[in-house]
Amino acid sequence: MIYKKLLKKAQLKASKQISKRLQQYGIALLWGQVRAGKTRSFLHASLGYRTLVVTKKDAIDGILSEAKELNLEVDVINYHSLHKVSKDNNYQLIIFDEAHLYISPSQPKAPAIWLKAKQLSDRKFTIFASGTPTSEGYGGLYWMLRLSTWTPFKYKRFTDFFKDYGIPSTIYTSTREVPSYKKTKSDKIKNAISHLVVTLKRSDTGHKYEVIDQDHFIKTTKEQSKMLKKINGKDRLCVKDNVEILADTGAKLLSKNHQISSGIFVYGEKLIKPNPKFVKVKKKIRKKFTTDEIIAYEKSKMILVDNLYYFKKVSPKVDYILKNFDVDKTIILSYYVPEQEYLAKIFPHTGSVTKMSTGKDLSMYETMIVFSMSFSASNYEQVRGRLMNVARKTQMVCHYLICGYDNYVLEAVRAKEDFTYSWYRKRIK
Repeated sequence: MIYKKLLKKAQLKASKQISKRLQQYGIALLWGQVRAGKTRSFLHASLGYRTLVVTKKDAIDGILSEAKELNLEVDVINYHSLHKVSKDNNYQLIIFDEAHLYISPSQPKAPAIWLKAKQLSDRKFTIFASGTPTSEGYGGLYWMLRLSTWTPFKYKRFTDFFKDYGIPSTIYTSTREVPSYKKTKSDKIKNAISHLVVTLKRSDTGHKYEVIDQDHFIKTTKEQSKMLKKINGKDRLCVKDNVEILADTGAKLLSKNHQISSGIFVYGEKLIKPNPKFVKVKKKIRKKFTTDEIIAYEKSKMILVDNLYYFKKVSPKVDYILKNFDVDKTIILSYYVPEQEYLAKIFPHTGSVTKMSTGKDLSMYETMIVFSMSFSASNYEQVRGRLMNVARKTQMVCHYLICGYDNYVLEAVRAKEDFTYSWYRKRIK
């Protein structure tokens, strides 16, 4: 028996609409805002089907927990384990959760995960659930819906689809100009799929407050400013403690800017003038360093290379948090793994801005600080929503620490665009 009292009226309504679309068209698109209750809606709609839910690894436990509450039996697997499911499986319904992350690129070639998913979903009922379904562009819906036998887009090739629904444009990589497939005739695509879409809003499920963004602008140190100027110069090169930091590709330039702005960054690959003390740790370089070891080496003024991390001084951002926030009631999220390891040594509640963006409930914290944002527009939308909970009686604030080049990242993702080298190049012209 399904306990309907565990679902809100809007979630039950969405579930019925999903069931109706499955019966009529074989496909349903559930577009629900973060924390609106998408999971309960699609799980309730799965009643009566042998169901497989495909999701992110971090969301598996949450989905299984909600299925248990609803007295439902479903199988749940992550996208990277699709190869473990037999082509001759007996599932009747496949639910692709957070489908935009893995199976809907706006590009001519299908990703490897899509090919595995296609083998499982042929002639099966399918539900595609996402909080940000078009973060990669409306063109990505071609691949998403082609997983179903009953897709409204009957084109065999993405390029044929793009001729009718796309707007040709180009982007710049670090070396050349290449075609882009992100610009589309979005209204035409919306009209083509409108009969499949079910929407779910937070306001319909009892949420009284939305998350407010608050930006904190932090001045770079003289050292950071000098490094940022050099790394963005003609040679894209700066030197720190006799170590070369090189940004010879567009991707490296974005990551070096991001890391230097946070005060935690990767050393370059080339040791220019070896420190005599370096020989003492040469044999240890190949192993993975812990944060404590890195700090110990830094204090000894030993130079570390091979993509080890630099913590010369406390980051201006760390200083700012300590002075302005109650860290016991705050969760601090960052993009790079070394940042997460470093921050975890200082603050009680930390995590990954990408891993925490889906399938996590962070509503127990009063405040969220984004120490460094990812380059993904969908990640920006989703991570903020993790603070929300129907039971909350106070306004929620997500604090963004902006130092150096961070403002470019936020400007892009807030405009619902991924932060790419092409975007950055146009912006700084």
